[in-house]
Amino acid sequence: MTKNEIESTKSKDIDIREEKEIVTKNKGGRPPLNLDTRQIYELAKLHCTAIEIAAVMGCSVSTLDKSFSELIKKGREDGKTTLRKYMWKAAANGSVSMMIWLSKQILGMREPQVIEVVREEAKGTFNQWYDQTTKV
Repeated sequence: MTKNEIESTKSKDIDIREEKEIVTKNKGGRPPLNLDTRQIYELAKLHCTAIEIAAVMGCSVSTLDKSFSELIKKGREDGKTTLRKYMWKAAANGSVSMMIWLSKQILGMREPQVIEVVREEAKGTFNQWYDQTTKV
C-alpha cells in the first residue's frame, strides 16, 4: 500500500491496519456455551437436580438458574404429569399396591390405627425397673 493510499484511507477516518487489528483482536471472556435445551428439559423431566443437570451439560448451576430456570420448571411439572399418568395406568391394570397408595394420597383413606392398652401390672413393672436403673 502506498503512502497516498494510506493518506486517503485516513481521510475517510478508517485505517486498514487498525481494522485488521480489531478483527484479529481477542475480545476475551469465555466462548458462549451451546447447551441443548431439549436435553436440559428431559433431565428436568426426570427430576434431576440442578447440580446433576449442570454436570451433564458441562456448565455451572448459576448458568442454569439464569438462563434455563423456566425450562427446568416446565420439565419438572411435565415429569410429574407423566409419573401420575403411569401410576393411574398401573392402578387400572390391577396393581393393588398402586391402588392402595393412590387411595391414601388422593382419597385421604388411612389404615386403621391399633392402640394397645398396657395393663397396670406392666406399668408397675416398668416403673420399678426404671427407678432401679436411674439410681446413682
